[in-house]
This record gives sequence, C-alpha cells and structure tokens, in this order.
Amino acid sequence: TLVAVSEVSREIFQQNPNFFPVKPTDYGKFLVISLGTGAAKKEGKYSAESAAKWGVLGWLLNGQSSPLIDTFTHASNDMVDFHLSVVFQALNSEKNYLRIQ
Repeated sequence: TLVAVSEVSREIFQQNPNFFPVKPTDYGKFLVISLGTGAAKKEGKYSAESAAKWGVLGWLLNGQSSPLIDTFTHASNDMVDFHLSVVFQALNSEKNYLRIQ
C-alpha cells in the first residue's frame, strides 16, 4: 500500500498525462483501500520469564510458530498501516484510507 501511494504520487509529480492534474500531496483526491491476506493474527502470549529461556533457536522455532519472524512481519504491516493512517489524518483525508485485514 505504501509503495502504491508513493508510485501514484511520483507519477503525478512527474506530470504523467494518465493521471489527473492534482498535487502529489492532495490526498483528498486519493481513495485507498488496503486489503490484507485475511489471515488472523496469532495472538500468542509469551511471558518474559519463558522467552528469556528460549535462546536463539527458541526465538526461531517455538512449537508451531516462529516468534522472531512473526514479530518482524506483523511489525512491518502495522507500521505501514500506522504511517498511512497518520499521513491521511494529517492531510485531513482520514476518510480516504481504509485497511481491511
């Protein structure tokens, strides 16, 4: 989603004739619907006491999950959603951005 918004802004900035003549930061003209994979977030609960005993392999493979990889992928998705939400809110266009997981 972040790459798509950046690419559209770049095309508008470069005055591509296939895009409406608007300012690249006129997010009031953008309508963004971000669709996730539909996979439910796994709400694994770990205590600090048990996680402290995992070691390197425990962080990579813990039962049926990989806590380290899951943390990075979920954090990346959440940061993109948070960033775009803030940008659209700052430009008074919060109704033009929707994230559906």
